[in-house]
Amino acid sequence: MKRSILFFIILFIIIVSFVGAFGLYEVKFFTSRADISQASFSVDNSYIFSTPSQARANGQEKVRLTVFILNNQGLGVLGKKIFIGTNPSLNIEAIQGLTDSYGKAYFDISAVKAGEYFLEIKADDTALNQKAHLVFN
Repeated sequence: MKRSILFFIILFIIIVSFVGAFGLYEVKFFTSRADISQASFSVDNSYIFSTPSQARANGQEKVRLTVFILNNQGLGVLGKKIFIGTNPSLNIEAIQGLTDSYGKAYFDISAVKAGEYFLEIKADDTALNQKAHLVFN
């Protein structure tokens, strides 16, 4: 009888130790991803693109501008506020102005005046090397 009680006490201690160690592992390795919003990003590694390549300048057709903010390892940086240079002929609608966990932000842009536009893109007040190139005709 004493042996079985001792066996169960030892088994209980082993199980509690295993669960505690696994819990510490989970906290250490899986909650650190939340800190990525504080991470720095690479101006050279971040990029933008627009689709379609051109649209009508009727105020209705839109060009989707997608901005990717990435770190030096090519991973998306969460929570960066994206600013787009303004132009009185353009209507810029922020669909998602903060980057998601993939580093993506989206904007829809329409124009009332035909032309070729180059807009500066900033992430947290830091200008990217690439400019947005939009064509409306």
